[in-house]
Amino acid sequence: MEKLRVGVVGCGRFGRTAYVRNILTYPNAKVAAICDVDAGRIEQTIDEHFPDETSRPSVCDNYRDLLGEDLDVVMVATMADLRPEITVAALDRGMHVLAAKPMAFTLAEAESMLEAAERSGKRFMVGYNFRFQNDTETMRRFIEDGGIGEPMFARAWSHEASVPTWGPHYIKKLSGGGSLASTAVHVIDLALWFLGSPTLETVTGHTASRFHDLPSYPEKLEAVRDTYDTEDIVSGHVKFKDGKSMTVEGMWLAPAPLNRKGVDVWGSAGYATLDPFTLMSWQHGDYVDRTKEYAPYGMETLSAYGRTRTTGEVHHFLDCCLGKTEPRITPHEMWTNQAIVEGIYAGSSSS
Repeated sequence: MEKLRVGVVGCGRFGRTAYVRNILTYPNAKVAAICDVDAGRIEQTIDEHFPDETSRPSVCDNYRDLLGEDLDVVMVATMADLRPEITVAALDRGMHVLAAKPMAFTLAEAESMLEAAERSGKRFMVGYNFRFQNDTETMRRFIEDGGIGEPMFARAWSHEASVPTWGPHYIKKLSGGGSLASTAVHVIDLALWFLGSPTLETVTGHTASRFHDLPSYPEKLEAVRDTYDTEDIVSGHVKFKDGKSMTVEGMWLAPAPLNRKGVDVWGSAGYATLDPFTLMSWQHGDYVDRTKEYAPYGMETLSAYGRTRTTGEVHHFLDCCLGKTEPRITPHEMWTNQAIVEGIYAGSSSS
């Protein structure tokens, strides 16, 4: 089988570790081209992943030049400000596209991406890669098996001890938002998935920032004092048309012991949570803990973070491009995730 030719736009930390590294471990794909406006990031990518000069991809500093290459797939690892433009252009050139989250600044931009995918007939998926962790996959299977009855309510929460300064997620014009758009989108997507991807009815929410009110900063946050302009506290409530609902919490600068993310789901006959991982069914008048039934070897065999979840995401998408499976994340879910984010921001701005 001829290998899929893949181009990667954006060679920051995420582009190198989540995309380039994982394409190289997929037997039926090759990194044919890479693009970044920063020559230093291009050089770092080459040094880390292409020591053999004969296997090196073509390089460029303009994504339009990359789209001029003979490519099958494009993976977009830029910040959100450029993601819709690059995605639509690649799809219109007949290339499959995997784009990082959040997919866009606005729902209108997200819709343009989905319309381009439908128009082109090519695969398109946004990288909500928490779906590819072993614990989330196991919890989803438990819910699908009827372990909690009918899912009714989810609490999606994301508490970060600091600010993700490894990329400019704290600059709104680049990221589209802070603790909601850059971080809590992962748990929003998981909650939607666990609830069975219902149809959205209403969204309300509020965002705030206390960063500039803090009396002091650690060194890495002192460095971003002058450019930080995003929210770091988020609350939201989501109602779906079938009576299901969700609450959302997104926090940056939480106390270190609270540095965790999770989703709790209540159903008509049970309860499930990711942290601490627990699966419970209502039987014989009380809850019965079924965690060991689904995870007999404990959490050490379930936890699959960092590189592992992005490996699952990238390899799954490449399988989709080869027609081996269908994308785990559907257009309806991508639209709903973006609509929830936009609805929470809109509720905050109107209050």
